Amino acid sequence: MHKLSIATLLFFTSLITNAQEKIVPAEAKYFIPNGYEALDYVTGDINGDKKTDAILILKQSGEDTATMDAAAARPLLLLIRQANGKLKQVARNDKAIFCRQCGGVFGDPYAATKIIANGFNLSFYGGSNWRWSVDYRFVYKPLKKNWYLVKEGHSSFNSGDPAHTTKNVIIEERELGEVPVEKFNNNTFYMAEGEWKVKAAKTFFYDTPKLGSKPRKDFVIKGQMVNNVRELTNFVEITYMKDAFNRTIGYILKKDLEKVQ
Repeated sequence: MHKLSIATLLFFTSLITNAQEKIVPAEAKYFIPNGYEALDYVTGDINGDKKTDAILILKQSGEDTATMDAAAARPLLLLIRQANGKLKQVARNDKAIFCRQCGGVFGDPYAATKIIANGFNLSFYGGSNWRWSVDYRFVYKPLKKNWYLVKEGHSSFNSGDPAHTTKNVIIEERELGEVPVEKFNNNTFYMAEGEWKVKAAKTFFYDTPKLGSKPRKDFVIKGQMVNNVRELTNFVEITYMKDAFNRTIGYILKKDLEKVQ
């Protein structure tokens, strides 16, 4: 597992600094509704047609004032360059971008949007003593003519001791399922609580939800109850209270569990 370095911290700081007000050209201002302004604007080829597209992220005008709702949605717009040279809005998602207060004590968690080959990455960062970051990667699939979530990266660490507390988790498309950009929700890893009952004789916790990866030494046994955090394709992210003071968090194979209705 990689240690979180000072250089990485500076990288996140630079991302947040770069996420200041962007200059939006006239052709893109057309897509900004009344009552909104640009949070970010990036350009590049996001569908592989060798034309310059754009991603426009909006925020409510004055969202950082005391009278505004700090949890207000921040729409994500995908603007694709057409054969006639004009931009066209082809997708919108109001649940992809974290709200201004979602970073906790750290503040606005929005870090950056980066264009990649045939797609884009969304990056966020927040927390207080315990810091976290999350990155989402979307890639265009020509046969389906849409962008899909293909990877999530989660990191966390204690700011007082990052060298010994850093935890990194990668969730790949196989576990995420098929998630088109319009249906993506950044709250998918804060799902409603639920319970699962262990049906295997013994099942182990994993640090990352990947079939074939090495399990931890921690385990639960048949009949024990665990709490759901997030359900994936082959794994369930679980919290388990060993006692009043000790909690275990990790991923357990779904086949070893039975959902309690």
